[in-house]
Amino acid sequence: MKITSRYYEPTFCAITLAIIMMLMAMVGCGGDSAAPSATEIATNQLKANTWRISSVMVDGVDKTSMYTNMTLSFTSNSFSTTNGRVVWPASGTWTFTDNTAKKIKRNDNLEVTITEVSATALKLSLTWTTGTLGTGRNTSIAGNHVFSFIK
Repeated sequence: MKITSRYYEPTFCAITLAIIMMLMAMVGCGGDSAAPSATEIATNQLKANTWRISSVMVDGVDKTSMYTNMTLSFTSNSFSTTNGRVVWPASGTWTFTDNTAKKIKRNDNLEVTITEVSATALKLSLTWTTGTLGTGRNTSIAGNHVFSFIK
């Protein structure tokens, strides 16, 4: 008497192998997600904190005292500031100028370059073209501004 097992039949082995390969392919495809883009990464870093001013340089001269206690906060498409003077209005909107996430354009058409953004530091540069006076004091100075913020 010959005992055979259906588990060793060639057709059953081929079907089992095909099912195993399909399952492996589905598992392998399910976990892949696209890496976040540069704009997504930068947006998340910008939004992660209320940024506090650390220093402000205008054409290489320290002007931090003009921006005492300045803060800057971002959402996905807007910003708000305290003590930003005329250079940084109390609120506005912004967009990236391209997919590199190196420059933003504010709703007043001012381009701001992101020279550093991380979990703990933010450095922005811009060119302000007018100097303004208010109540006998400078409220802004024309020149190349570099704003350094900390978390």
